[in-house]
Order: sequence, then structure tokens, then C-alpha cells
Amino acid sequence: MKNWPITLPVAGLAMLGGALIVALSALPTVSDANLTTEPQPLVLPQPATLAKIAPAMTQQSEKAAPQAQELVVKTVKIERNDSLSTALDRVGIGASTVYHISQSKNSELLTHLKVGDELKIWLDQDGNLQKIVYPTSQTISHELIATDTGYHISKHEKPVEIRTRTAYGEIKGAFYPAAERAGLSAKSIMELADLLAWDVDFARELQDGDYFKVIYEARYLDGEYIGDGDILAAQVSTDGGKQIHNGFIMRDGAKVIGFYDENGNNLKKAFLKAPMDTVRVTSRFNPKRLHPIFGTKRPHRGVDYGAKTGTPIRVTGNGKIVHRGWMGGYGNVIKVRHTNGYETLYAHMSKYGKYKQGQSVKQGEIIGYVGSTGNSTGPHLHYEFRINGEHVDPLKIKFPAAGPIAVKYRKEFTQRSNFLLSQLNRLDQSTQLAYNFE
Repeated sequence: MKNWPITLPVAGLAMLGGALIVALSALPTVSDANLTTEPQPLVLPQPATLAKIAPAMTQQSEKAAPQAQELVVKTVKIERNDSLSTALDRVGIGASTVYHISQSKNSELLTHLKVGDELKIWLDQDGNLQKIVYPTSQTISHELIATDTGYHISKHEKPVEIRTRTAYGEIKGAFYPAAERAGLSAKSIMELADLLAWDVDFARELQDGDYFKVIYEARYLDGEYIGDGDILAAQVSTDGGKQIHNGFIMRDGAKVIGFYDENGNNLKKAFLKAPMDTVRVTSRFNPKRLHPIFGTKRPHRGVDYGAKTGTPIRVTGNGKIVHRGWMGGYGNVIKVRHTNGYETLYAHMSKYGKYKQGQSVKQGEIIGYVGSTGNSTGPHLHYEFRINGEHVDPLKIKFPAAGPIAVKYRKEFTQRSNFLLSQLNRLDQSTQLAYNFE
């Protein structure tokens, strides 16, 4: 599998407002994109500016900072039970200075320290504090500068370059190793699975010969790769290529609104397809199943998922816990009531999550852990789905969708998704996409 980079220069990050979508009118339509001519540049939806240090603030900091050659630089590593006061005390900075820092604007930027963090500290020849730099991530640091009027504390973000990349892979065995061979990171693999989780069961539905295509962001700092960003578009086939599933991102600035198909339908459904991240079906819905313990025909009104004891169990939809406790042969059980007459039941748990009976839970939250309590031959989750009190097969039900894309985003989404879909359709194992998305 190959992963073909598409350079995405990030220029003009300090430009105001609507400049991000100035070039939308230049987007090709689907029919245009299918022509043999070279594709036109695209202004892809970008995250909010990653470096917003006001020039005036920077000038003030530079002006206030003493000359580097006059200063002594020390590094302090935060240890267990450390505070800013104890950390600075180790380099001879007293309580009076710490007090003045605590009274300064934005002082909280230097007080939420974690074990293992490091403070870089500049002192003058008399031991007076002149500067502190506290890196909180690869791209963000909190800085203190001594000025004539007190301490100035601010947050600094390094500019991150966003490049757009593509990946194409064919299924040969399991999905995860196929995605790794295509060059996708663990983050992007999980995001792809989450993006289409309501339409595709990545553990059971994919067959040899099915494929996936991804257009995604890669993040660079000072020319070095530091990780993947968002997936912009994805396409996955199932049933030997007979079924095609597309997904496209919609963002408002840095905020991800959601993922939608080419028609603007929300990919998120009211219920997850499965209550665990990794699923192995050990017993299906069967009204005439022969019970493995009692040896008699007893209806099996749910689906059993085999997993190790302690595997997290996620509630499949928003709702309210109406039962949390022992339920005979079911062992430890949680039952959740959802809207419109839906109920779900989770049985044989080893232990419960933090949510109590009567509390509301949101889709995907952990409500318990796999076990083998009650009548059980081994660790597994028994999962039931009921509509108006009637049991239905969770593997066959078509779940109701969440709301479609908002009207105010529809025009922009349609333009972008049409273009991205044309790029997905061109992408295959023998075609190298080397377009410059500007």
C-alpha cells in the first residue's frame, strides 16, 4: 500500500475572518473533477489559526526581556507534590516573588503543573527572576516576563503547518493491519473506524477485496511531522465492493460540527452499532436457541459479545439508567431507557461504571465492564435491544439517524464534499495523487 503526500502549505494564518473561504467559488464541480485536465486548487477547511501571538505583545516581551548574556538559565523538573512555590524555591526564588506572580494576570497558566513537567527559568546576576518558559505541549508554552510594571504572563503557540495526505488500502485479513500498511497512524485508524462506525462493522463486515480511501491532515512543526489532524473525507466499501460508504467533515472554524455523507445526512446514528470497541459475536439473536448450560431450547433475545473480563462496555445511545443491579441469571445488569420507546440491556457485568440508577448517560460513555456473573459459561456481554417492550435483533435493526447538516452549512458543505468525493473516486492503488491543495 502507498501513502501519497499532498503538500498543503499553510499561509496567511493571521488573515482575518472570511479569507478562509475566498476561493470557494473556484471549486470544481463533480463533472469538472472527472475531466482529464489538471484539477484546480482547493481551499480545504482548516482549523483555526494555531499561532495567535499579538505582535504588540511579542514586541513588549522582547523589549522587556534582559539581554541573554546577562542571565543565568536553570531548569526545574516538577516532582510529586510540587507547586510553583516549591519549584522556584529550589533555584533561590522566594515567597515574595511567588506571591507577586500569583497576583498577576493569567497566573493560572503557571500554577497547573504536572509531575514530569519542566520549567526553564532565567535569573539575573543578583538572582532576580526575569523569565519563565513552561512548555505544556509540542506547540504550546506559557511564558512569564519581568517588566518595569510587574510580571507579564501569556500563552504562546508555535505555528503548525498542515499538509493534506491520502491513503488507499485493500482488505487482506483484518482492517487494522491493512490500514497500517496503507500508512495510517493509530489515531487516524481509530478516527476512521469511529467516523463510519454506525454504517460499517469494521470487525465483521469487511471482506478480502474491500477497500478504504482516506484524505486526511498531517501536522508539522518546524518541518518535522508531529502527528495527524482530522480526517477530511473517507470512503469504505463492504460486501465485496457492492456497498460504498462515504463520509466528509464539516467544521466551523476549529470546531468540528460533525461528519456527513455526500447528501448531508449525519453519519452519527441514535445508537452505536455495538456496545464495545472490539466485538466478537459468540451467540446471535435466536428465539429457538439450545441453552449452553441447561441443554433446553430457550429463546436468546439478544447478542453475546465475547471479550476479556474488564473490557469496557459503552452505552449505545443517550438515555437514563432505570436498573442497576442483580437480575437473576443475567447477573449484574444495567438497563437504559431511551426516547421513542427504545430500551437496551447489558448483562453479566463484572462491575459497574460510575453512573448510578436514575442518572442520564450519553452515547459512548462507559457504564460497566465485561464479566461472567449470573448464568454464564465465560466472560462476555449479553446485549438486548427492545422497541416498545418487544425484543429485536440488534444486528439487523436500522437505527434512526441524528439530524442532517444545518441549513447554514449546507451550501459550503455541498461544494467541498463534491470536490473531495471526486478526489476519492480518482484514488486507487495505481494512481498517485500529487495535487497541491492550496
